[in-house]
Amino acid sequence: MYLIEVILDVPLYHSFSYTHNQALDIGTRVLVNFRNKLIVGFVWHCKQQVTTDGKTLKPINKVFMEKINAEILQLLDFASRYYHYPLGQSLFCAIPLALKSNTEINNKFKKNKSVVNLAPTSPLLLNPQQQTIVNTLQEKLNAFNVNILFGVTGSGKTEVYLELINQVIKQGKQILLLVPEINLTPQLVERFKLRFSDANIVIATSKSTNNERYSAYTGAKDGSVQIIIGTRLAIFTPFKHLGIIIIDEEHDQSYKQQDSFRYHARDLAVWRAKYNNIPIILGSATPSFESLYNYKLGKYNLYELKSRAVLNSQLPELRLIDLNLEEGHSDLSTVALNEIEKRLALKEMSMVFINRRGFSPLIRCYHCGWIASCSNCSVNLVFHHLNNQLRCHKCGQKKSVPITCPACNSHYLQTLGSGTQKIEQVLIDNFPTARILRIDQDTLKTKSAFNQVYQKIKNNEVDILVGTQILTKGHDFHNLTLVVGLNIDNGLFSFDFRSSEHLYTQLTQVAGRAGRGDKKGLVLLQTNYPKHELYSYLSNNDFAGFANYAIKIRKDLNLPPYVNYAVLRISGSTQQKVNSYITKIYPILKQLAVPDITISPAVPSVIQRLNGKDRMQILISSANRMNLQVFLDKLVVVITQQYKIPSNLNWHLDIDALEV
Repeated sequence: MYLIEVILDVPLYHSFSYTHNQALDIGTRVLVNFRNKLIVGFVWHCKQQVTTDGKTLKPINKVFMEKINAEILQLLDFASRYYHYPLGQSLFCAIPLALKSNTEINNKFKKNKSVVNLAPTSPLLLNPQQQTIVNTLQEKLNAFNVNILFGVTGSGKTEVYLELINQVIKQGKQILLLVPEINLTPQLVERFKLRFSDANIVIATSKSTNNERYSAYTGAKDGSVQIIIGTRLAIFTPFKHLGIIIIDEEHDQSYKQQDSFRYHARDLAVWRAKYNNIPIILGSATPSFESLYNYKLGKYNLYELKSRAVLNSQLPELRLIDLNLEEGHSDLSTVALNEIEKRLALKEMSMVFINRRGFSPLIRCYHCGWIASCSNCSVNLVFHHLNNQLRCHKCGQKKSVPITCPACNSHYLQTLGSGTQKIEQVLIDNFPTARILRIDQDTLKTKSAFNQVYQKIKNNEVDILVGTQILTKGHDFHNLTLVVGLNIDNGLFSFDFRSSEHLYTQLTQVAGRAGRGDKKGLVLLQTNYPKHELYSYLSNNDFAGFANYAIKIRKDLNLPPYVNYAVLRISGSTQQKVNSYITKIYPILKQLAVPDITISPAVPSVIQRLNGKDRMQILISSANRMNLQVFLDKLVVVITQQYKIPSNLNWHLDIDALEV
């Protein structure tokens, strides 16, 4: 008889003991009785039973043939401990739905077929900068190394990826390419299939069907899939012989999971590269400050592409439009409207970027000042004019637009601010014959929506694009010569210490869409603060100067990456309940803290009420990552055992939090 430790999908930090008449491999999928219910678990430890200390243990009900391999188990063990999230729940977040089922996996889950093969294309001739980097990295393919590929927009980072991938495929190894947005995959897959027509290339994203995800998972595991292109969840894909990991747009915040299992895919990718003794490439036109800091410490290498790859293609001219000099309150300046008109005459495409969807972010009563707000969240409702609705962009609450003010019965309700729908209408009014296409979360609801959009743009069926940050990431539209940025100043004065970094990155990305072919590009940024230092660095395309400027401020103020952050959040149905508990444990945490651990006072979260729950948080920081982790282990014990959190409250830890 053997004692089997099994991990289950429960919010507890330990495994559960069962018995079996045979030894079972670690990672084996099993069916067990837990609280009088049959559920799936995975073997964590197996040892020949000596004693059960007088306890009667239940036997394992069924052993399935599927197993999670050792690397993925070790990755999840590390991630569970680092992010302080229960191991069982971490594992069940990472695996396909098919493996969570309490029944046999039948043959309905067939192997994914590769995208239909296209006629292969020859590799592009690399320029000297690209070739030098490829030559250097080819010499390092069989060892662990972390490499930042810092290249201006349009500099040909993807072609560097392709050359390295070609070498890895020749070695008989596999490739994992992570991208920040699902919408980037159609363009990438097409390009990869043109280059590697014989390779089995599979997409793995949250929009993949259960069958597609399971097929990608098993295909990579058995080696039948050579290249996986996916978003952050693909970091948990098992491989038979992984040869390289590439993180495109490595700076992007979407690599950080923001709920439940709050992991960062980029950081876990570095762990996997080290485990497999393989290289990892972190590509970006604006590398994250965390990656640059690791380069400064000598942990990462940095390679730079300083010019665009396409012959005669130059970085776009960037002009700031001072809104203080504009007459009236038009959303689009006279200069912007004139430049769009010029592009229409030349049959070139324009793009108008505003990072707000909906029509207006605010509806207010002119008389009493009432503002339409969400009853579940402490945010304003956004007006969507196409269906005359008010919507919460956090919880999804929908309401009809009131005819009169609910507070004073006034008929004078006014919309304030602009979103993509309003800008689309402004463009229609000014250019009634233009082919205008809006791209945001409201227009990209189906799996195939962006692919259809991409084909329209590729076929020159669009004159003006208007959209949110979805448009800024990695898209290559060769007929796009004008970009107009609206409502950009909010990032200059945000509560978030990362806001300037995010704004610079976002504007660099959106500006980089212009002039990627052989036509000169122009970027117009409308601002009330044209003399701000950030815009000065941006105008001169001086990311290195901006990074040095911003990182010095971080260092002077003792902010990340010079210190490490973790946030403890408590939520509940009322502010009183949350405040009562957090007030009780705060002094206890202060007593536990060693001198290099800083415990900030409890404060309301940035969005104080979310999905019907009031939230408060405590920021914990330390310059020593190991000391911080040791302290967080003690914190978990306090909350789960010593001063157990009431059942009517929820809590979580957010390690390396983006929202503080």
